[in-house]
Amino acid sequence: MARLALLLTLAGSLFPAGGADPKPDKKKSQAAVQRGRKADEAGQAAEAISAYSEAIQADPSNAEARRFRGRDYQAGGEQQKAQADFDRAIELQPGGAENYRARGDFFAATGQAERAIHDYSLAINLKLERTEVYTARGKAYSEVRRFDKAEEDFTQAIKLRLDNPEPYLGRGIARAEQLKYREAVEDFDSCIGRKPDYQDCWTERALAFTGLSDFSHARTDLDEALKLKPGDLRAFRIRGAVRERLDDDQGAVADYTEAVNRDPKDVRVYMARSAVYVRLKMYNEALQDREQAVQLDPKNPEVYVARGGSYHLLGQHDKGFEDRTRAIGLSPASALGWIARGDAYFLLGRWDEALSDLEQAVKLDPQNAEVKRLRAEAQAHVDAAIEAARAKEVAPETGALNLPAADAPEPPTKAAAPVPPAPAATQKGARAGKGAKPAPIPKPAAQPVVPLDDKPVATADDYQRQGRKLIQEEHFADAIEPLTRAVNLDPYLATTFNARGYAYYRLRKLPQAIADFDQAIKLNPVYANAYTNRAAARRAAGDKAGAEADQAKAREFLKKAAGKPAAR
Repeated sequence: MARLALLLTLAGSLFPAGGADPKPDKKKSQAAVQRGRKADEAGQAAEAISAYSEAIQADPSNAEARRFRGRDYQAGGEQQKAQADFDRAIELQPGGAENYRARGDFFAATGQAERAIHDYSLAINLKLERTEVYTARGKAYSEVRRFDKAEEDFTQAIKLRLDNPEPYLGRGIARAEQLKYREAVEDFDSCIGRKPDYQDCWTERALAFTGLSDFSHARTDLDEALKLKPGDLRAFRIRGAVRERLDDDQGAVADYTEAVNRDPKDVRVYMARSAVYVRLKMYNEALQDREQAVQLDPKNPEVYVARGGSYHLLGQHDKGFEDRTRAIGLSPASALGWIARGDAYFLLGRWDEALSDLEQAVKLDPQNAEVKRLRAEAQAHVDAAIEAARAKEVAPETGALNLPAADAPEPPTKAAAPVPPAPAATQKGARAGKGAKPAPIPKPAAQPVVPLDDKPVATADDYQRQGRKLIQEEHFADAIEPLTRAVNLDPYLATTFNARGYAYYRLRKLPQAIADFDQAIKLNPVYANAYTNRAAARRAAGDKAGAEADQAKAREFLKKAAGKPAAR
């Protein structure tokens, strides 16, 4: 028996019980955790991870070690290992609020805002009511655009700790997103008061000021933000927009250029700078920016609409239409491309095509009042052309062209092209301020230019008739010479200046066109057609304010004319 007992004893020492784990050494595990914490404080992440791993090996149930190691894995970009540690820490210690907070931070950092909100809420329910946790959950709510809930969390964070600037910043942003701009400004004031060098607070307060249309204070705040962080791309971008609103286009270009230099792939900045270039009449520079935007974002219909606009401004209409057609192809269910192409057709007097595009735009964007108005204008032009064609079919062919007594003004439109001026009267009496306003006449078919008679054209009226006939046949370059002769013979004919201005406009010679329209209006201050034409020329030249003023004048004079009997 003694021998048997000895054999059993030896067997037990050689073969330990199958599956039995070694006894956890909690003391050794805690000591390793402390070493890991010190390594973290010293910025030695690899040593910290090694120490936490030793702690887990000594005591696999140590949830704290897993939580700390998970944070280090997360900081090192090892996201799968990090989440595995956080998940295991919660399994080991389901009542540990800090474990949920740590995993909530992980979810927030990896763009999983809803999961972050869930974990932060569990941590708060487990009585981890700290300003940092409410602030973190408030940020997560902001990420999913639940700004009312975010505002509540930031308010609670402020109650828990009044000296922390972070929740003031967060609440200010949440309030600004809810259009509570004045309250937002107050929060940013509190943020800056607690930390004057907090650059984000200055930038966000500037944005809140823009919501209040206080662009001067916004500019001041952005200046301060850029002093604190001279290379901040976002601040340059915002200040560029603010300078635009302050009519400082040169300053806006400078800021957008700084932003582009810091991020040459920012499509938004190229688009913004190009719009300023258009206002400055730097059309080639605008086109270059829009070319760059197309290269960076070739599937974005907006960049093609913008580049098409640049081509139209430079008189390259075929390319302009190609770009706007491309925009429609990229997003046929969006009204954007249809509106842009319809507007371009309208500008060039191609009423049928304009109407077709604008009809489609109204279907896609039925609440857009401006598009509806433009469609109505196009429809009116189409209807007038149809009626004129019918009248031409009915009228007997006499071989003589009966012309109305004066120009037939067209109703002004925001984006309308100048309407070709109606032919002047055959009498010499049709001068400034004496015109009637008959219905539009049909455009005659293009014909070879025939001299009025065998003798040289001798009078201003003769030259004017010849020039207008060329305009009706769309021979705009040829029309310039006879109209110039008419002006030289009789410099007091407002209708002649208006006609030559229209020819220049169709040739995209905008300065000459505007100068002629100016003279026509000087000679006849109530000349509605000339105001309408100058409005379109000014708009094409980038003078939006001048165009709108001219349109208002045209409407005023047309309204007055409508109440008077037609001149005979």
